[in-house]
Amino acid sequence: MAQNPAIIEVAENPEEIKKKIKALPLKEKLKAVALNYYLQQKKKLDIELEKEMKKLQIQFDEKAAKIYKASNEIIEGTRLLTEEELKDVDFYLEGEEATQKNQALTAEPINGYWFKALKNSDIIAQEIKDRDDPILKSLTKIEYEPQEKSDNFSLNFYFAPNDYFKNSVLKKKFILKDGENPVKSEGTIIEWNDGKNVTRNGIVKTISQEVDAESFFIFFKPINLEDKEQIEKWVQENKLDKYAERMDIDYDIARMIIDEIIPYSLEYYLGVKINDAFDDIEEVDAESSKGSDEEEENK
Repeated sequence: MAQNPAIIEVAENPEEIKKKIKALPLKEKLKAVALNYYLQQKKKLDIELEKEMKKLQIQFDEKAAKIYKASNEIIEGTRLLTEEELKDVDFYLEGEEATQKNQALTAEPINGYWFKALKNSDIIAQEIKDRDDPILKSLTKIEYEPQEKSDNFSLNFYFAPNDYFKNSVLKKKFILKDGENPVKSEGTIIEWNDGKNVTRNGIVKTISQEVDAESFFIFFKPINLEDKEQIEKWVQENKLDKYAERMDIDYDIARMIIDEIIPYSLEYYLGVKINDAFDDIEEVDAESSKGSDEEEENK
């Protein structure tokens, strides 16, 4: 008997569906076959919806890019503020500020803007150590760079001249599998000045090699979970879980920056968005679980 091509193309497990339907009594089998016809139609709609959502996302990303560009110009102080941008300013002025505002309209950067925004994110603050603070205070811009015709993306971190490294831009790129699973990351090699590498704890005499120190800048180290030789080496050294976990942490940081920090940077800079959206989701899940447990106890 010929297999239904729609099932083969769309169903997640066509053979399992076919097996289950064939095992039904005849009356139920006929109805299941008819229902499966509509199931496949729905799955086709799901695929169509996903394609349309991607198109819509691209359109909104283009609009958002203009907003981020204008915002970065203000943060970096590359131009004066416009009348349109300041149309509501009188609601925020106090005392003699109204008479002083013209003198205060200068094209200057907001010092430490991105440092404060990152530090006020509960998730990212966990990765920032005291030794990172003076470096991140020289961070002038964070830029999201999607890759065309792919779900891969990069984050670019721009720095003013500082005492720690020579780079002006640090880049982190993520290569994804199935659109959401990071399997490889690439990072800029940081050109540290002598004695300024905050990602190193120094030489451990017993093993005669340097070991990683806790630092936000570990984020820029590359990880390749598709390199079979490297995977075998990590397995032998019992380090595979360590690097897989590090990949997850790096990806979560990147998504947090893309989805929260960049678009809502002012709220983080001001410290009014202390609880990240990711935390809110966990709290909702916890409350839901708690509610379910209470319902079970009351039964």
